[in-house]
Amino acid sequence: MLKINWFSPLPPARSGIAHFAMQILPVLAGRQEVVLWTDQDQVAPEVLRIASVVRYDPAAPPWREINNGAISIYHFGNHPDFHGGIRQVSLHQPGIVVLHDLCLHDLFFRLWVHSGRDRASYLAALERWYGAEGRQAGEAFCNGGISSESMALKFPLTREAVRGALGVITHSSRAFEELNETPACPIVALDFPYAAAEESRYRTWVAARSAAPGPPYRLIVFGYLGRNRRLGAVLEALAAIGKREQFRLDICGELWDEGQVRTQIERLGLSSIVNLHGFLPDDQVEQKLSTAHLAINLRYPSMGEASLSQLQFWDYGLPTLVTRTGWYTSLPEEAVAFVRPDHEVADIKAHLRAFLADPGAFRAMGECGRRSLIKNAPGRYIDAMAQFASEALRVSPRVSALALARRVGQDLSAWLHPDAGPYVLERASKEIFTVFEGH
Repeated sequence: MLKINWFSPLPPARSGIAHFAMQILPVLAGRQEVVLWTDQDQVAPEVLRIASVVRYDPAAPPWREINNGAISIYHFGNHPDFHGGIRQVSLHQPGIVVLHDLCLHDLFFRLWVHSGRDRASYLAALERWYGAEGRQAGEAFCNGGISSESMALKFPLTREAVRGALGVITHSSRAFEELNETPACPIVALDFPYAAAEESRYRTWVAARSAAPGPPYRLIVFGYLGRNRRLGAVLEALAAIGKREQFRLDICGELWDEGQVRTQIERLGLSSIVNLHGFLPDDQVEQKLSTAHLAINLRYPSMGEASLSQLQFWDYGLPTLVTRTGWYTSLPEEAVAFVRPDHEVADIKAHLRAFLADPGAFRAMGECGRRSLIKNAPGRYIDAMAQFASEALRVSPRVSALALARRVGQDLSAWLHPDAGPYVLERASKEIFTVFEGH
């Protein structure tokens, strides 16, 4: 049994990673010894019933208590309020890093520049991983010359987040490979965990949907709604189809700019069929999802993340429109309807018309997604995670040796003669590696 230090957002934090944690912590705590570390002011009562919860100050963590754990598991996304403290601890206590977003440029920019007013650290990190080009792009971005989307895709700073890690867990091997951000430690891709509802509860949801067969058919957009969720394209497509009155669109979640979205709704004449609901409590989420007919889950650019919302849609048997990018490209063709990033409005319109022509075909799509959830069972995820953590602990001296050799090499290269450099660096690297292997 491992003693695990778990660092992640926890309920009631409005974070998809907090919901992720609640998918697996009840099972994990039953199989391993777990301590939940948090710098949140509040933690939901249901979390306290799962495992021991310890609050820490990111500026002065209780290292003695943290070092009592066999391994620390750090969860990273792009929200600085949720992940800034975790980042500080992970720099000094190597562990397993779980990447919920694969492009983490926004996290570091907001931590260092937007919040911390530390442009030097931000530019240094860009130069460390991308050379002069990265630094120049960072300076241009700070001055408003480059979009945040372009920076995230070209300079994701993922290696900065996993610097010194003993291992890295992702939920999309293909998306991670496309980033070309391979870390100097073991890495594994695991299917995103999700505890599907019991069959009896699912049948209740199906009955609720059958009781309101439509039209009008209910479309739903759900989750933490940033610019990359493509609401603009969805609204344009809905406004452009001839039978738009046969639909109702419910937008549920926190919007990056509610005023801008409302303005577009009014400009397109969609006020009678589009409703903004904001962040919903769990009982209202269930009501909306169980009576929806089609979900829309677009992301472009994708930060490479797996989508908890998508698994939740499938849990309810909801057919879904998704962008053909990142993690979504790995989804079965028969379980989702794909939207091409460069043909968004046209593809959304085509899918909406296809839905009106044959709603039954889309219901079958949602049922296929529901059946696929068996591979996302939390128990499978936890077993694979524990096995990976044990392996990472076994090879951790080698990871440390490589990191030390890299630092020594950088220092020696600054003053060694070019002819002697390769020989001396090779000898130094071998000696370091031998010491760590012997340990």
